[in-house]
Amino acid sequence: MPASAFTRSEHLRALWPWLPLWAAMSLLAIFSHGPMPMFSTRTLAVAWEMWAHGHWLVPYINGAPYSEKVPLLFWFIHAGWFVFGVNDIWPRVLEVLFGGIQLVLATVLAARMFPTRPWVARATPWLLMSLSYAFLFGQQIMYEVLLSVWVLGAILCLTPTRRRAEPRWWLFGLLVGAGLLTKGPVMLVHVVFPLLLGPLWNDWARQNKARWYGFGLLGILLGLALLLAWAIPAGFAGGDEYRQRLFFTQTAGRVVDGAHAHALQNHARPAWTYLLWLPALLFPAIGWLRAVVGVPGMLFQRPWNRLVAPALALSAISGVALLVIGLAHLSVPNGLPQILVIAFILPLFIALLGQPLEPGVRMLLCWLLPTLLVFSLITGKQAYYVLPEFGGAVMLIAAGVAHLREHHPRMASRYLLGTWPLAVGGFVLAAALFAMPTLVAHGHLTGVWVVDLAPYARFFAVVFVVLGALLLLHGRGEMRRLAFAGLIGTVAINALWTLGAWHNYDFHPAARYLSAADAAGQPIANLGRGYNGQYHFAGRLMHPIVRINESGNASNDAPDDDDDDNTPHNGDSLYEFARKSPNGVVVSYASKLTPTDLRYARLVQPAFSSWLLIWDARTLAALRAGRVPPDPRQPTLMYPTDYWRYKVVR
Repeated sequence: MPASAFTRSEHLRALWPWLPLWAAMSLLAIFSHGPMPMFSTRTLAVAWEMWAHGHWLVPYINGAPYSEKVPLLFWFIHAGWFVFGVNDIWPRVLEVLFGGIQLVLATVLAARMFPTRPWVARATPWLLMSLSYAFLFGQQIMYEVLLSVWVLGAILCLTPTRRRAEPRWWLFGLLVGAGLLTKGPVMLVHVVFPLLLGPLWNDWARQNKARWYGFGLLGILLGLALLLAWAIPAGFAGGDEYRQRLFFTQTAGRVVDGAHAHALQNHARPAWTYLLWLPALLFPAIGWLRAVVGVPGMLFQRPWNRLVAPALALSAISGVALLVIGLAHLSVPNGLPQILVIAFILPLFIALLGQPLEPGVRMLLCWLLPTLLVFSLITGKQAYYVLPEFGGAVMLIAAGVAHLREHHPRMASRYLLGTWPLAVGGFVLAAALFAMPTLVAHGHLTGVWVVDLAPYARFFAVVFVVLGALLLLHGRGEMRRLAFAGLIGTVAINALWTLGAWHNYDFHPAARYLSAADAAGQPIANLGRGYNGQYHFAGRLMHPIVRINESGNASNDAPDDDDDDNTPHNGDSLYEFARKSPNGVVVSYASKLTPTDLRYARLVQPAFSSWLLIWDARTLAALRAGRVPPDPRQPTLMYPTDYWRYKVVR
């Protein structure tokens, strides 16, 4: 067999069986229910409005330019729609393709970074696909999985191969540009630290600093040029307000203090948020005791340098203080949490760089710790913002376990450092699921979600008993058993949720009703809540939904009312909307249903933890004014039709 053919064969064999397993489970999970509001439905709504109205340059949502996102993901969706027609199948398949590419790139990066430890590359995709949060969020039609592809690809361009030590700068720049066109300037946060700290982990960078930084800067500039090639014409096409938000406030809204981020998409959270989220984000790998012992053992090898002990002491004190403040929700002076986060991460990072660590570990530290610090200091925080770093995190875990196996073989084979804590957790969950129907039947559990899940709970209890037993096994294959149990357990939870709770998130009934109203030329209003496009794609709506309020003018961007203007406006009161649009329909939300709702509403369905109702505008306005409207000509549509909660409405 020719050498090239043998190499390709080896690469294909390296994908077996983890990639087919992950692809099957991912496709099963993503097609078990429809697109999830608000994440997936909002993305699809933007793609639909761009498609339906020919806005190929500027993203739109609900009739207005959408400055929060850049268009590359929408263009990928459009490419499939050109071939297959408008549907929600292609965007979901696209997310699965992105997820598979991410796993492959993480595997290749691990092989590059740990050439003498092939087990790290073999373990990386298994551990990455086992992470519950990463898997479930990967089922959303969102930007972070595609961003992870560009981040891993860009970092891969910086790493040396057996044949070439110098990075592939032009490809690095193109991938940075693709990341910028996927999520905006945050792409630079994900890739800048491996570049800036290159001499600390890359021999070629240390020997050729001028070329490293010079060509690295040119690569960043190439990426920015690709972004500007879209942003400048888009800014002019979208108008002054869109241009202002695109170039300034869209990014500033996630960086500045939440108190000064009025009307911006800020997602403000405390500085310690990511540190407290880490155990959940890295589950179930964080429950593997061999990894919990192996990673610190690899990082803090004796003899320690003189900075390690004081750095550990300072980090421990800061970490305890952050834990107390975060869990107790203590009120502290402004700036103190940021100082404590810096005191927790920075000394540790400096001390670790003084340790005799191999280049792969040093690269991961240069990537993960500074990025975590920056994201912690940025005001806006969402768990999925750090999704591109999950690949690096599992590489670090795999490297720690590999180090333990090489240097402490006895500890690496001890049963006490195995996966038994996860097995115990599986048995506890199975017991809870098995007891759930009985507790519901006797009235001890009355929560809506618990009652909805109870009919299916015992079937899934059996699954977690089997997975717990699998995790109790000892010997070879422990890592794969952990990954298999994590993946199957996550898919099982998703299936249980789909069977018992999906109707709370399925807006297709409402979207179908609104689609008929929109086609008939009836204005549609959303009462009292922000609208995130959740009905636009499913209903293929062609017109915006007006945001109105009970008393009017509650919206900051509402224009002044003009009695001579019969056009509904954002910020109108319910009464004004009904007067201007007597044939209009109104979407409202309620925490509890009443018999009046079931008598007069046109459609009722559960929505998240509350209810969604669609009304004739005049009927709802009359009810809110204390008048009795005429009886509707048709009975109220109720979805699901036999839902038990309708029977207890009083």
